[in-house]
Amino acid sequence: MTTNDQISPKPDEHADSRDGYFQISEAEDGIYLTVYPPQGQGLPVKEQDIVSELSKLTIEKYDQVLLNCTMKEAAGTQVKVAEPSKPEVEPDIRVVVTRDKMEASLQVDLPKSCREVLLDEVVSKIEQSGVTFGVDLEAARKALESPGIQVVCASGQSAVDGVNAVINYKIDMENKGRPVELEDGRVDFKNLNIFTIVAQGDLLAEKIPATPGTPGIDVLGQPVPAKNGKDIPLPVGKNVQAVDGVQVVAGIAGQLVIANNKINVIPVIEIKEDVDLSTGNIEFVGNVIVRGSVQAGFSIKAEGNVEIYGTVSGGSVEGNNVTIKMGIQGMHRGYVKATENVATKFIENGTVHAGKDILVSDVILNSNISAGKKVIVEGRRGLITGGTVVAGEEIRAQVVGTHMATNTELGVGVNPGLREEYQTLRKELKKVELSAEQTQKALNILRNMDQSTMSQDKREMLLKLTKAQFHLAGQTENMRNRLTEIDLALEEMRYGRIKVANIIYPGVKIVVGTLVKPIREQLKFVSLYAEEGEIKVGAFK
Repeated sequence: MTTNDQISPKPDEHADSRDGYFQISEAEDGIYLTVYPPQGQGLPVKEQDIVSELSKLTIEKYDQVLLNCTMKEAAGTQVKVAEPSKPEVEPDIRVVVTRDKMEASLQVDLPKSCREVLLDEVVSKIEQSGVTFGVDLEAARKALESPGIQVVCASGQSAVDGVNAVINYKIDMENKGRPVELEDGRVDFKNLNIFTIVAQGDLLAEKIPATPGTPGIDVLGQPVPAKNGKDIPLPVGKNVQAVDGVQVVAGIAGQLVIANNKINVIPVIEIKEDVDLSTGNIEFVGNVIVRGSVQAGFSIKAEGNVEIYGTVSGGSVEGNNVTIKMGIQGMHRGYVKATENVATKFIENGTVHAGKDILVSDVILNSNISAGKKVIVEGRRGLITGGTVVAGEEIRAQVVGTHMATNTELGVGVNPGLREEYQTLRKELKKVELSAEQTQKALNILRNMDQSTMSQDKREMLLKLTKAQFHLAGQTENMRNRLTEIDLALEEMRYGRIKVANIIYPGVKIVVGTLVKPIREQLKFVSLYAEEGEIKVGAFK
């Protein structure tokens, strides 16, 4: 046994009497007290001396009864009066804050002989470490109840960055380049949708604005800054408009092109090669330029002008003004139609219609030609032979027909389109006038009724009929004005002329208005026109 003895002072051993004394021994299993009796006239050990000595040894807890008995008996025997003396050890409470200060961890270590630790002391230690935000009391309790285990005792509130602005495109780009699917499931490879076409005012894109960030706070109570969402400019390119800073709308009708992250609406479609299976049919609200040709069975329909550098070979072309630099090979299947003018080098076996003029620099062969105003063939050959050529005001050519008397018909003073429109308008005008008359009769009946006793239904009917009356009056006026315009145009056509700068061969039939004149002998340098009910031949001028 290992002991740490504390012995009270002994009297001189040679004296006749000796006071009692005591010995305190500290062993691993406890505190032992040995009390020795006095000799002769010596004094016994006093309790306060023993208690004072125990106190010096920081032994506060001992068996009082056993101590008194041992002191009274003074038998010189070791008696265990207290448990081993264990000094109280301080707990190890550690708080660790992460580098970004967004989390704090707690670990409580309780060594052997550690004093009692309360939750309030742990929480106080956390606060002393500077952690003031997001403290989790349950986590602190868990760390205290599970010594040696590290737990997260506090968490900061993360900053929330703003969302960047986003552009949402409103035009379907996914079907671009996909052939049109027919109702029976087959695919139309002539309609490839290779261009995205938009109308004026169409919504093309919309911006979802950036949002501001929301700041956070770390476990030390310090603010954590947030990033605001990044704004991006509207992708406004050519011929588009920004609305309210968040929408992009088409300023014109045309082809949608996205280039350099900008939305553009281009009034022109340009085909680098032929219009064929690689492009499919072209339908566009603006102008179309074709660097190649239009192949058989394919078509171009444009609301603007069409310019073709090659030929139209059995294809169909519609536009405002149509220019075909090489020529038209109709193949008895295709056609060319222009709201205003057609210009080309030659027309062979073709059908061509123009609202105004048809200008041909070489020849018209075996074709069906119709122009609202003029057909002019005045190039190197300037030849018209075979087929029918009709113009509202004038036909001009170098040579008409052939020496083989090829059947060729030229007609002026006739505009089939205008005549058809005139007849249709006359029929529509009669219907509108009849509706206006019936509306007026119904209005007269309602207006003659007592307004104070009129039912709600009849009041509504009166209002509707009044609105209809104004609408019908406007329609009537517009139709009559248009009929007057057509009358004037047809009147001018009565003075239509056919001018031939060189030869008209026999076999050619001339029509001026309702008059007809077959050419039975060769004529040169002539002008043909209607006068006094017949077609006359005059000098070319």
